[in-house]
Amino acid sequence: MTDARRIIEPQCHEFTANLNFNSDGLQPWFAADSIIKQNGGAVEIENATIGVFDCPANIVLYYQESAIQPPEGGETLAGSTVEHDSIREYRIDVRANDGLGERKANFHFRPRWANLKAESDDGRTTEIPVPDSLANEHTDAVNVRASGSNIPFEDYTALLAQAADALNIAPRYFTDTHATSNIQDAARYVRVHRGQSGPIHARSGPLVQLAHVLENDRDGYRKLVQNDRDKRGQATPGFYHTATLGPDRVREVWPNHALPVECKHYLKDDYHERADALKHPKLEAAYQVKRHDETLYFNEDSIEQLYTELDETVYSILEAAGLSLRGGDGSPYIEDHYFNAENATTEASVVSLDLAQVRQEQEHVVVKHLSDGLSPIQQEALGTLVTDGGTVRPDDVAEAHDRHIDAVYRALDGMEDMIEKEYGGLSLKSTYVAELVHTAIENAKDAVGKATTATAEALEAADRGLDERTSAFIAWQEAHDVTFTEKDDSVSLSFGEIEADDYNEARRVIREKLREGLQLWDDMNRDVIKFRSGRWTASCEIDENAGVRSLPPKPKTTRLGDEVWRTVTPR
Repeated sequence: MTDARRIIEPQCHEFTANLNFNSDGLQPWFAADSIIKQNGGAVEIENATIGVFDCPANIVLYYQESAIQPPEGGETLAGSTVEHDSIREYRIDVRANDGLGERKANFHFRPRWANLKAESDDGRTTEIPVPDSLANEHTDAVNVRASGSNIPFEDYTALLAQAADALNIAPRYFTDTHATSNIQDAARYVRVHRGQSGPIHARSGPLVQLAHVLENDRDGYRKLVQNDRDKRGQATPGFYHTATLGPDRVREVWPNHALPVECKHYLKDDYHERADALKHPKLEAAYQVKRHDETLYFNEDSIEQLYTELDETVYSILEAAGLSLRGGDGSPYIEDHYFNAENATTEASVVSLDLAQVRQEQEHVVVKHLSDGLSPIQQEALGTLVTDGGTVRPDDVAEAHDRHIDAVYRALDGMEDMIEKEYGGLSLKSTYVAELVHTAIENAKDAVGKATTATAEALEAADRGLDERTSAFIAWQEAHDVTFTEKDDSVSLSFGEIEADDYNEARRVIREKLREGLQLWDDMNRDVIKFRSGRWTASCEIDENAGVRSLPPKPKTTRLGDEVWRTVTPR
C-alpha cells in the first residue's frame, strides 16, 4: 500500500456471491418455508429499518418451485427430516426506499445436503455437486446466492441478517459463512462527464490499447468490444466499450494484481431521455469469474483484494486518459445518487498505464525473429496464424504445408516469446504482434510482387518505346497505389486508403494527388478533358467528430471535381 491521499473514490456497483451457511443445518430454509406457509404466500414489509442503509427499505419474501428432489426416505444423510413432496426455493428481496430503488439485493435460498439430486426438464435425475469440504463435515447447509448493486461488498451478510430479522427469521443463522463461500461478480465505478470521457474510449485511448497490446490474437473470448451506436441505432461515441484481461495479461500492466478484470465505459440505454446524472457514462472495473481458474472465496482478504485491484484499475485508466483524479468543483466527475464525486482518503496506488513499454517489447520480439531470418517452416506457421480464422494446431500447419509434425514442433520451439502453445493450440502473443507479423509477411509478398511487376512493366515500356513522361505517370500510379483504367472516352482511378485525420485534410490530400496525376497526364500530351471528366473512388477513415455527418450516406463514385468518398469508417 502507498501513503493515503485525497482523490475520488469509486463506488461499489454489481456484486454476486454464493454464501454457504452450515452452522444451523437447514434451519434457515425451514424458517423461510414456515413463514410462507403461515402467510399463504409472499410476505411484504414496507419501510423496514435496515442498519446497512441510511434510509428505510422494502422487503419481500417469496418462493419459486425447484427441480431439487426431496431426500430418499424423507431424511438427509446428516439426519435432517424433510417431509416435503416437492422442494421450494426462497428469495428475500431488499430495496432501499431512497426514491431510486437501485440500492438493492436479492438473496436466493437453496437447501444443500450430501447426495443432492434434481430432475431435469427431460425427466432425467442428475446429481447437484456439493463442495467436498462441506459434504465431508456431514452437515446439511443452505446456499444463499446474494446478488445486488450499490452496496459495499462487505455488507451483504449483515444486510441478509437484518432483512431476515425483519421477517422473523433468526439473524444468527447468517453470522458465519462457510469457508466454501465464494465471489462471482464485483464491480466498482466512477461517473464521468460525457463531454470529458472521450479520451477513455478513443481509438488511441487506454481501453483500446489494453485490449490491442495485451489480448491473445485468437482467444476464445473477444476481449475488445466497441459499440458506438445506442439501442435506437443512433451514433453515440463510447456508448458501450469494454476491454477484458485475464490474470496473466493483467499482471503485464499491474504486476501485483491477480484477478481478471473487465474495464467498461458505457451509457444507460435511456441516457438520451435523462436530465440528471444518468445521462453521463460510467467507467467501471469488474471482476471476471469466467476468466479465473481459481476460486475467489468470500472473506475479508478477498474483499480487500477486490477493492484494491478494481480501484487501481479505474485510477490507471483515468490517469492514462489524462483525467484528474481529484473531485470537487471543476472536476470531470458527475455525482449521482450513489457515487460521491468529492475527494476521499484512499491508500490505493495509482499505477501509470505505460503500455508503450509492453508495445516496444513485443516489437522487439518480432523484429528479432524477422532480422535473424525465419526458416521456411517458421514462415509457414506464422502465415497460417495470421490468415486462419479458426483454431490452429501444429498438425494443421504440418498438413497445410506438407511438413512432418516433428519438424513443425522443432521450428516452433525457438519462438516461445512470440507464439503461445496452450491446450494443443497455437496463437500469437497479442493482436498487436499479429498485426506486426501480418504486415511483415504482406510487405515481403508485396516486395516480390512489385519487383516482378516493375520488371515486366519496364520490359513492356521498352518494347513499346515508352518515353520518360509515360514512365513518370506509371511511377505516379505505383507511388499512390492508384488503379488506372482507360476506355475510349473516359478514365477511372481507384485510390487506396487515404490517410487523414479529418475530412478537410482528406479532401486536400486527394486533390493534390489528382493535380499531380493531371499534370503528368498533360505532360504525355494526352487529352486533359478526358482525364477531368473521368471518375474516381477512394476510401478513408475519418473521425465521427470531424465531419463524418456531412458525408453522403451511400457509397458511390463521382466525377473528379466532386467531393465524395466511397467508404467512410468512423474512428
